[in-house]
Amino acid sequence: IQDPSMQSMPVVRHHPTSSMVACQSMDNQILTFEAGEAVRSHKKRFKGHNSAGYACDIDFSPNGRFITSGDSTGKLFFWDWRTGRRLRHLQAHDQHPCLGVRWHPVEPSWVATCAWDGNIKLWE
Repeated sequence: IQDPSMQSMPVVRHHPTSSMVACQSMDNQILTFEAGEAVRSHKKRFKGHNSAGYACDIDFSPNGRFITSGDSTGKLFFWDWRTGRRLRHLQAHDQHPCLGVRWHPVEPSWVATCAWDGNIKLWE
């Protein structure tokens, strides 16, 4: 992907049920692309979080219906994959960026987060 107007994208995740990939952009949005023989930009964008300056992780729910992201203020965000609508956010970590996010592969209602404070938290 070569576009001088784009920001660095330190985190990339493949959608579990489609050929789409989601990329955490350093300009406070998650951008989506269709990956195949050629990479094509997609119109889906997920906004509302602050990731600039940090490689905040993103992850998909096991069924691909939701995408989640940490942010630089320690929050955890959830969006609907199909509509792009932000569903919820919560303060996952105090005074540190929420850098790691992983959806549990078997228990779809559990999400684990981690931050520079050394804490790993499990959310239901």
